[in-house]
Amino acid sequence: MSTDPGMPVPGPGRPRDAEVDRKALRAALALYAELGWAKFTLDAVARRAGIGKAALYRRWPSREKLIADAIESALVVPSFDIDTGTLRQDLRELIGSMLAHYLGPYGLAGLRLHVEARAYPELFSPVTGVIRKSRVLEARQMIRRAIARGELGPGASPTLILDTLLGAVLQHVLATPEELREDMRAQAPAYADRLIDFVLTAATALYPPAAD
Repeated sequence: MSTDPGMPVPGPGRPRDAEVDRKALRAALALYAELGWAKFTLDAVARRAGIGKAALYRRWPSREKLIADAIESALVVPSFDIDTGTLRQDLRELIGSMLAHYLGPYGLAGLRLHVEARAYPELFSPVTGVIRKSRVLEARQMIRRAIARGELGPGASPTLILDTLLGAVLQHVLATPEELREDMRAQAPAYADRLIDFVLTAATALYPPAAD
């Protein structure tokens, strides 16, 4: 779901060095993932990125500004619009996207962000609200389209179905030991199919499609 951090829009004056920006944003996300906000400092980012403190402070005069730019560049991705025509394939795309994010270079930063949004709401809640709102609303639309197509009965609960699916993915990622991470990545498509089969079997039993 995420890509390498991009660059903030340069201000007036001397042109920005794109490589310095990329190094700083990558280092900021890595340190935030490892240490959390309480131990996140500009000096530590400069050391991790291998750039001068003065160059970093010229670009980001505060740690709040730096982490905001880093999160926006890598974790706030454009809204996805998955509509393959079948619920099963829609869910494959959704689960695949989630696993790619959690197992990618910024997965830990994304997990920490959602936890720390409660501890530091003034700083993190606005961005997590944007992420959560767009993803949740779009995922619920998948279930509603499936109901409209007759794949599920009209009483089907988008919240219950998605809580089961997405909660299982998160638990799978968190519970798997680090030494098995590569195996988990290799088996992600098969895991997604098994999970979707399990949830859709239960969902269609609970909410059978209306008879023709």
